[in-house]
Amino acid sequence: MSISKDIENRINIVELVSKYVPLKKAGANFKACCPFHNEKTPSFIVSPAKNLAYCFSCHKGGGPLNFLMEIEKIEFREALQILAKEAGVELKTDFTRDSERRSDVYEIYKIAAETYHAELFLPENREKLEYVRSRGLTDETVAKFKIGYSGNPRELFAKLKSRGIPEQDVLDSGIFVGPGRDKFYGRIIFPIANYSGNVVAFTGRIVWAGEPKYLNSPASKIFDKSSILYGLHLAKGEIGKRGSAIVVEGQMDTVSLHQAGVTNAVGISGTALTKEHAGYLKRLTNRIFLCLDSDDAGTKATFASVEALANEDFEVRIIRIPNGKDPDEFVKNGGDFNELQRHSLSVVEFFIAEGGRRYDLTGAPGKTSMIRDLLRFIRGLSDRIEVDMRLREVSRAMDVSLETLYAELRGIREKRPVETRIEKKEGFELGEILAAYCALYGFYDLYSQNFPYTSAHCRDIPSFSVLERVVATKNPEEAGIDPNRHKAAEIAVETQNSESTPESIKIKFLELIKEAKRRAYSTEYYDTMENVDQNDSLASFQATMRLQEKARKLGIPHQPIPKHLLKTP
Repeated sequence: MSISKDIENRINIVELVSKYVPLKKAGANFKACCPFHNEKTPSFIVSPAKNLAYCFSCHKGGGPLNFLMEIEKIEFREALQILAKEAGVELKTDFTRDSERRSDVYEIYKIAAETYHAELFLPENREKLEYVRSRGLTDETVAKFKIGYSGNPRELFAKLKSRGIPEQDVLDSGIFVGPGRDKFYGRIIFPIANYSGNVVAFTGRIVWAGEPKYLNSPASKIFDKSSILYGLHLAKGEIGKRGSAIVVEGQMDTVSLHQAGVTNAVGISGTALTKEHAGYLKRLTNRIFLCLDSDDAGTKATFASVEALANEDFEVRIIRIPNGKDPDEFVKNGGDFNELQRHSLSVVEFFIAEGGRRYDLTGAPGKTSMIRDLLRFIRGLSDRIEVDMRLREVSRAMDVSLETLYAELRGIREKRPVETRIEKKEGFELGEILAAYCALYGFYDLYSQNFPYTSAHCRDIPSFSVLERVVATKNPEEAGIDPNRHKAAEIAVETQNSESTPESIKIKFLELIKEAKRRAYSTEYYDTMENVDQNDSLASFQATMRLQEKARKLGIPHQPIPKHLLKTP
């Protein structure tokens, strides 16, 4: 057994997937909406028996390794290292230099985060700790978010080298501005972690006066601010429980909300929410509350975030904080954030509220301009039901008839943006389903007895090579096929037959063989007739009679499947 297979066998697929997707029991399996594409009806199945997590719609997922690679967007070796650690297996396999360097980067950031956090509590840095406390943060919150301080420009560099990490790797980490000098020296440190909780970057805030106020880690192989949400590793459990996520700006807003009990809050590190951010949140919830700053920059970011979330199947609400405050100020001044959330705005209400600042809504020109702004947003929505709901909301709010709004929407001549969809593949092919039946129910002999064709005439049976290999080896693991796809096909067959008797399962299998025989016979028919001289009526007649007799013995219609249908899997 390979080391990867051994590690996978030690992993509980349900526990692994549950860290990313809320699962519901469905018989012997578990179901969820797919984390790899948007859907409203769950088609993502987790099978404990087969150690498989697989989407029957987009066909992504697989065993523990494949699932982790897909969900974390990491390579095989990194996924293997993560699972090996979880399974308590020591890896002795040689890794590439690139993999070693990535592993070193994670270790470097882990050591750095621990060092900064410890430094904040040193006696000589008490003044910095008091500064953090003066910002309203408790020691418990500081520990939860591993907030720290860089109080020595060279100590961290020396510590990393003493751990055996090559000097060039330390320099390449983005933490140092030169040999031995910490770029975050003199700053309060906020570690930034990825979805799995690994520290991948830092934000350093100046303590007193100075510029820049905030200093961030550069983009790297492990850090891209367009796909990292601050605090998501801490909030993901609560997001799943509460059924919603609150998105704010930056670290302090996130930290303060968590301290105030709003533990489903996460922070963006850029100017707005991106589709990459949305993809991570989609694994956990379909309801998002945007609570960005109320200034011009924050309002612009809110509009951009709403655009990014359009057509992603989210219910989006906007929380507006009064008097231009941010969430950090609001909760520290005793504000009730839950009350604000209860009075959140729909997207249309937000557009109208902001439109009131830009247009004079007491007159027809301003009202018309604002409505057209709204229609330009609605025009980009792909879901007709959502379009209708938005238009009805505008109709009620602006006292304009629905018919007028629809006419105006149709009159907009600008092209709609091309909708990006995940192409849904067809279900499993005939050869794959037959192979699953053979492996599940031991129908190998039944197949051989009822299917007389060899591969010569089976080229129009989709995935016949899979069936041929499984029947030849009588062991799918040794057949040289995609094991994850085969297991998924088995789950599909098992699910379909969950309430069937052994006899009815056999009948279904024979019906599938009949379809395979029809395809093979049709291919044979066209091959035969192409080789017959059509000017020789006797030869053509004899060939036709032989084929008719063969069809009779096979128990299928003599009429072949039309060519244009035969070539379509």
